[in-house]
Parts: sequence; structure tokens; C-alpha cells
Amino acid sequence: MRIAIVVDNLNPNVGWGRLALKVAQGLKERGNEIGFIVEKAPADLSDPCLKVHLRTSSRKKVLRFPITLWKIRKFINNYDVVLCYDVNPNAIVLNLANLWQKRKIVIHALATYSLLGRGTVFRNFFMRWAYRRAKKVLVVSEFTKREIIRSGYNPKRALIVPVGVDVDFFRPIKSDERILGDRFILTVGAVKPRKGYHLSIPAFKLITDEFPDLKHVIIGYQSMVSYVNEIKNMVAKLGLRDRVIFLQNISDEDILKYYNDAELFLMTSTTDPDSIEGFGMVYLEAGACGTPVVGAYNTGAEAAILDNVNGLLVNHEPGDIARAMRKILSDKDVADRMGQEGIKRAQEFSWSRVADLYSKYL
Repeated sequence: MRIAIVVDNLNPNVGWGRLALKVAQGLKERGNEIGFIVEKAPADLSDPCLKVHLRTSSRKKVLRFPITLWKIRKFINNYDVVLCYDVNPNAIVLNLANLWQKRKIVIHALATYSLLGRGTVFRNFFMRWAYRRAKKVLVVSEFTKREIIRSGYNPKRALIVPVGVDVDFFRPIKSDERILGDRFILTVGAVKPRKGYHLSIPAFKLITDEFPDLKHVIIGYQSMVSYVNEIKNMVAKLGLRDRVIFLQNISDEDILKYYNDAELFLMTSTTDPDSIEGFGMVYLEAGACGTPVVGAYNTGAEAAILDNVNGLLVNHEPGDIARAMRKILSDKDVADRMGQEGIKRAQEFSWSRVADLYSKYL
């Protein structure tokens, strides 16, 4: 089968890019031919690729939009199925290009860009239209499905297809060398509001006296300058400058070491009407390395974390987050048990199993 994948980018260091590349690899291993429609792609990509602007955010792009639709229409004629990640704008643009054609379109709804928005009647009309025209709708988690329904559209026959984790790469490693001299907790995620740093850092402050040698390592892009400044100012006001370490542009090999050496992984993502964390691949990556994880209720973390099994789910309140960290940090037996369960949990979401689901539903 020939499958075209529509996604914003193919950067292996960010969520969408890593997801699309891993899914493509799994589908190719099962005998399928793959092409991509993207805005940005690596120069060494060997698969057929159409680079177009999927977001018409400028006047120049609006004027070129008919040409963009024509290019997409011509490209997808060579494929049996088009797999489109998220709805706004990707599935809208794709369905416009597919008018009066019979290409089979499958939407995979991941997170924020699959939610209808408040006060945007025009956009919501086209999002509902794109959903209805899809041959199938895949959703990354039950949480994301609930949020899509809450936002105003019910994908009644939606099928749950989660993201995966590379369990061959993310694994426990034995080494006498530690990547950081001190004990630390770890967060891997861009420094932006949805990741909940404004909750997790005050929670960390609540346990610093009990664990005086503990650091908090944050690995993630810092492009959202206003929020980054807000968080770094918060760190300074809380007296944590020597306890919170901000890193970015870290290699996967080093991230693997950070996952392995961390006492626990913490990311307390938040849920807003127009912004959600649909799943959270990082919980599985940390768990695959044998590290207990802490995430928040009413987020995609619910799909990756079995409460009190491979980690803990908490409310969006610093005191509750601090209690969860304290429980893991103060009891090695609990931490070890959750770490072992995390390895088992990650195996359930191996890319091989995810690729099998795609093959079944496409």
C-alpha cells in the first residue's frame, strides 16, 4: 500500500517529527511505500516529499494557497491512503486539496490542533467538515477523545492509537559514571505553559529542605521567551538558582543518561480549553529506563501512567505534586518497584505494536 503522511515537520528531536518518522519506518518494514507532505524536512530524507506551507499565516501564503492545494492534489494522486496528523490546519488543507477525488484520508488526532476553538466559528466549521470527510479518525488517547468531544465535536467511531517508545534505545543502562554529580529529578519538555513548570517548580521548592542535595534538571527548548523569563524569575525568587538547571539541544544519547540517572521523572502538564497534552511520550521514555514518573490527572499522562504502579498521578497543586515526589524519593523500595513496572509499561507501547495498529486500521 502507498501511504502519504501529512505532518508539520520531520525533526526527530521534537514530538511530531519523531512520531511521523517512527510510524513511517514501521509501515515500511511491513511492506508499504511512504511519502511525506511537510513544511520542513531533513535534507537527507530518501522518501518522496512535498514541501509546502500548510499554515496560511501571511498574505503571501494566502495568495499562493491555490497553488499549494494544486501541488498537494497532484502529490496525493500517487497514494492509496493519506495519514494526516491533527486537524487544524493540516486536515482542512488536505480535504480541500482532495475535493472531487477519492483519496482515502485518515486523521490522527493528537492534541491541541484537533480541538475546536472558542469564538472561531469559521475555523470550527471547517474542522467539523474535515472530521466528517475522513474515512477514519484515530485518536492518541481516551483523554484526547474526551477533550475533542468537550470542544464541540464527537468522533463517535474514533479508534485509539497511541504514540510509541523506542524500547531498544530507551532502556536501563549500567554505568559507574553519572552524567551529573548530584542527585536530581528530571523534566524533558519545552519550557512553555502547557508543560506546567509554574506548578512543578514551586512543588520542588517544598521538598528542597528535606532533600538538600537534590537538583532539578529541565531539558527543553526555550523559544517561548516570555514564559521562559517568567519561570527563571520564579526560580530566582524562590532561591533555587543553584538547584534548578536549564538545558537544551541535548543529544538523545545524553538524554538517555539523564533518564537513567534521575531519581524520578516529573512533568505536570496542564489542560486549558484550547491547549492540551494529548499523551506524553516522555513518560514512557523515562519509564523504559526504569525511572518512576509523576504526571497530572486530566492530561494525556493518564494514558502512560498507571497510578501507584509505574508512577503517580497528581492534582494540579504544588502540595500534591510535592507529596508524590516525597513518596518516591524517600522510599527506595517504592521507587524500584515503580521503575520495574515502568519498563513493563513501556513495552506495551513499543513502536512495533503501534505500527501493527496503523497497519490494521489503514
